[in-house]
Parts: sequence; C-alpha cells; structure tokens
Amino acid sequence: MKRWTFLFVMLLVAGWPRTVPVWSHEGPPFPIIEGASVGPYVVAVWTDPDIGTGTFFVVMQPAEGQDFIEPSLVEVAVQPVSGRLPWASYPAEPKRSRSGVSYFTEVAFDQGEFWHVRIRIEGPQGGGVLESEVEATPDGTIGPIGLLVYVLPFLAVGFLWLKAFLRRREYEQQTAASGS
Repeated sequence: MKRWTFLFVMLLVAGWPRTVPVWSHEGPPFPIIEGASVGPYVVAVWTDPDIGTGTFFVVMQPAEGQDFIEPSLVEVAVQPVSGRLPWASYPAEPKRSRSGVSYFTEVAFDQGEFWHVRIRIEGPQGGGVLESEVEATPDGTIGPIGLLVYVLPFLAVGFLWLKAFLRRREYEQQTAASGS
C-alpha cells in the first residue's frame, strides 16, 4: 500500500500546475565588434539576432586616460543585406555596469537572412559610427513538437520503471502463492 501512495504523490507533484513564470534563454549573445575606438570610447557590440526579436548590447568604456562621460545617443540600425527593407533605427537604453555603461535594445528581424548593422554613438566629446553584419537565425525553440522531443526520455524511463515495478510485484505474488 505504501508503494501506491508514494507513486500517487510523485505523480501529483510532477503534474502539479506551475504558477511561477519561467524565463528561458536560447543561447548566449556573441560579439560582432570588439575593442573599437569611437570618439572617447572603447566599444564592444554583442548580439543575439533571433528572428522576431533580436537583442543588441553596446558595451562602452572610456578610452585609456579618459573619464567616462555618457554619450547623448546610442542607436542601433539594421537593414537586410538584400535591401528589401529600409534602415530601421532603435535607440539603446543605458544599463549601468562596473566600468562604463552598457546599452541595450531589441531589434525586429522579420526573416532569417544577413542584415547590415550600424551603431551610431554621439556624445559631448565626440562619437562615430560602427558597422557590421549579422545573420538572423531562429530563436532555438522548436514549438509544440519540442515538448514531445524533450519529454520523451522521461516517459521512457517512467515506462521502464513501471514495467519493472509490475514484474517485481507479479514475481512476489507468484513466490507468495508457491510458498503457501
């Protein structure tokens, strides 16, 4: 009787609806520009260019011997390499860090293809433009079929455990019947 209670409690816990939101992460951002000098800043640009919503991080530090003065504008602009769409600009918002400031923005990528990227920085001590290219890629989720793919190993282990449990129970019943 205790085994059935344990099994019931385990199934109840495993199937209990979760009310806590879960934030997933498909993959880390990667650098497209590192150590570029723009005015009084040393800049690195990191991105996670997912189709739909891509993210850009513009990490800025003062050039050697300079004090860090926040720029008045950090803007990320994108355009498909094919030229099928005009440039779209997105202002980046500052996020304080230990040394300097990181700027963050989300960019809309409507298709998986190569995109021109232009980062414009303006500040009281100067600025400039950095350019690169990225390829927008799927965000790593595989939709509803993903649930089946990811849960299949757990179902297989559960099936084997249940099969072993039932065989052991049958063996114990046969042993008890033959021993009586």
